[in-house]
Amino acid sequence: MKSNKKTARIIGVLLLLQFIIGVLIHQFLLGPIIFVSEFLTNVAANSTQVIIAVLIGLIGSAISVGIAVILLPIFRKYSPGLALWYLGFSIIGFTISVVDNLSALSVLSLSQEYVKSGAANTDYFQIFGDVLYATRWWTHYLDMLVAFFALPVFYYILFMSKLIPRFISAWGGIAVVLMLTGIMLTIFDKATHGTEMILLLPLGLNRLFLSAWLMIKGFNSSIIFSQSTNMAKAEYNF
Repeated sequence: MKSNKKTARIIGVLLLLQFIIGVLIHQFLLGPIIFVSEFLTNVAANSTQVIIAVLIGLIGSAISVGIAVILLPIFRKYSPGLALWYLGFSIIGFTISVVDNLSALSVLSLSQEYVKSGAANTDYFQIFGDVLYATRWWTHYLDMLVAFFALPVFYYILFMSKLIPRFISAWGGIAVVLMLTGIMLTIFDKATHGTEMILLLPLGLNRLFLSAWLMIKGFNSSIIFSQSTNMAKAEYNF
């Protein structure tokens, strides 16, 4: 039982850390620099900040895989197939996140060359800047879209297993639908950019609540004990 409670606390800490990293990058480090009209000059002027944001972003993405790996033995007790799907989606999400972060470094390289050139070849840099900006935009939202696929599996297993109170899992499931709605609105209509941040708020609050619950309460120990007993009986009967 103590090991399960320790596992739950580790997951809670990782979820909280991942949330903090996401807010730090998108609201303070990278978002205000790269998603603005003056990005060609802003990015070069804040190169250290961009590199730090990319490195932290990779850590945040790796945390998703780490959570899936830690939860795999527990989730497999309830649904082996979905547990593997959750791990697979997490790995794919990490891969797309790497591409997303590399695109930010490409924008940084172009920005530095633009500043070095002074006023020369402004149109040339602007064209390539627009292309890289668009690439960064699409990879960013593709990253968010791919990340979506792991979340319904995560919350469904939690809901089905009763490892945590079902209202938390249901809240997370509804929040995931709102997240997808915001992402799709922005993908098909860039004029709605910013709407997804509002629709992401319920999921962010859920992740904070879930991390706090896991760190304080842990998983439902009676459910885990019952599941382990049933598996032991099945093996004995076999």
